[in-house]
Amino acid sequence: MVTVAGGEGHGVYGIGSCADESATAHRTTGTLPAEDLTRGADGSRRER
Repeated sequence: MVTVAGGEGHGVYGIGSCADESATAHRTTGTLPAEDLTRGADGSRRER
């Protein structure tokens, strides 16, 4: 799962958010991140 902490709404794909890379990889190759990812809306890494 990719979580964007501090994002607004559900639409974060395709607007340059930190979720774009992981979501594009999943949509084009079916691969998932090796671990759950949490990023701030500004792209910073957040510890779970």
